Amino acid sequence: MTKQFTLTRKLLVFFIISSLLLSSVLTGCTTSSAEDLNLLQGNLEAEDVDINTKIPGKILTIEVEEGQYIEKDDVIATIDAKDLAAKREGLVAQANAALAAVDIAKAQQQAAEGQLEAAKALLSKAQNGARSEDIQKAQANYDIMKKSYDRILALYEEGAVALAQLDEIETKLKVAEQDLSIAKSGARAEDIEAAKGQVAAAQGQVAAAAGSVIAANEKYTQATAGITEVDTYITDAAIRSPLSGYVTSLNCSAGEMLSTGMNLATITNLDKITLTVNADETLLPKFKENQAVKVSVLSYKDEEFNGKIVQINKKPDFAIKKASNENGDFDLITYGIKIEIENKDQKLRPGMTAFINIEE
Repeated sequence: MTKQFTLTRKLLVFFIISSLLLSSVLTGCTTSSAEDLNLLQGNLEAEDVDINTKIPGKILTIEVEEGQYIEKDDVIATIDAKDLAAKREGLVAQANAALAAVDIAKAQQQAAEGQLEAAKALLSKAQNGARSEDIQKAQANYDIMKKSYDRILALYEEGAVALAQLDEIETKLKVAEQDLSIAKSGARAEDIEAAKGQVAAAQGQVAAAAGSVIAANEKYTQATAGITEVDTYITDAAIRSPLSGYVTSLNCSAGEMLSTGMNLATITNLDKITLTVNADETLLPKFKENQAVKVSVLSYKDEEFNGKIVQINKKPDFAIKKASNENGDFDLITYGIKIEIENKDQKLRPGMTAFINIEE
């Protein structure tokens, strides 16, 4: 009885162990079969752009509707720019006034520079004496006055002319004599100092005029810079789409007040559909950039779409625990692989579940 019970126990243990081994083998076969498919799964994505306003203001018009297809640079909405236009007119008036002031200041500067050159010439003449031609001219004038005086004196002595006429010619002769003396001997010290004063005054006028030119130019530059800035704002008042696509969301209405950076709409480009899948590091040798791949989606089970690998991440995304018959349990690193898919018929939509099958 005891021997029979012992044999029964041994047979029972044998059947249990055999069952566990068989179950393990079957499970292993199922995993291997799934891995042989090498299916990588992900969700489709499209190029989305959120449209924001760069300037605050009230929406004047909405030019599109939700779901509408628009081209790049089409106007989505316009912001009331009347205040900006008025500001621009004021800046234009300031710029014109500043430009006129520049012209006046330049004319004053030229006049001051002319006065300075004249003052320098006068000082040079006082310091260096008269030129030879000036001395000759003074000598000739003196000689004429001397002859005239001698002739009038002789006539006076004969009683032919009055004393007043003799006094007049005598005064002219003294002036001519003085001019000749100055021409020969040079200017007096006080005359030189006076000429220096005139030069200094002229230099001050030139500096002041140059400062006025600079100040007027600065005002003109500021006004024109303001005009350029306002023109940019006026341009931004017409909010345009940076790409062609569908208006997938419209978040504003006419008359609404907008603040800077507020989202108005979202434009989706369905011509550019991408799929990102995570591949185990063991599968990386099967991929290379610009490689053609076939993509399938649940929505179109009997159709494949042409794709091209455009990017393989250089850094790993995450690690998963995976069983290996050789090394036991270990972490496998995965890398993101981005695929660009042709969508000429625009059948594909963002969010669809998609697969790629890696050929053995």
